[in-house]
Amino acid sequence: MQEQELNKDEFKYEHELVEESYEDLDIADALVEAKVSDDGGETWTRRKINLGGDIDESGLSAGEIFQLNGEKYKVLSGDFGITIELMGKPASGKKVSKRK
Repeated sequence: MQEQELNKDEFKYEHELVEESYEDLDIADALVEAKVSDDGGETWTRRKINLGGDIDESGLSAGEIFQLNGEKYKVLSGDFGITIELMGKPASGKKVSKRK
């Protein structure tokens, strides 16, 4: 096998293209659709929330609950602003007992 020599100009050109493509992406706009409840889980609506930046900019408010990928999270307001706390997975309704 023969080794190919890399043309420095070609490498520079490819590198510049990669940089430009990343500059066009705005990672802060990571919108995802989630189920959101503002009444403690009694009623749910589907809403797009922004998970690419600060929680304050997500579109969620303190006291809301949202469900994403089968897990529930509660939005809390504290000394450091809005935070999110994992509540746990929805209950399956069945309890399994193990016998020895």
